[in-house]
Amino acid sequence: MSESKHHHPQEGPRPPKEESYVPYWKRAHKDWRFWVGVVFISLALVVYITSVDLSLVPHRVQQPSARTP
Repeated sequence: MSESKHHHPQEGPRPPKEESYVPYWKRAHKDWRFWVGVVFISLALVVYITSVDLSLVPHRVQQPSARTP
């Protein structure tokens, strides 16, 4: 390890410390892509539930015909 632990101001911004790093899954609620995904999944669930398993044409139940011999 030949890297120095000292930071010089002319080197640019300092990288974040490992202690202050928050993983993406903890800060995802602040990301617009997360909320777009939540809206699309919610809409898909509503369509699926209200359309009775995506069957847009209702199934017809065949009634037995009353035949007399």
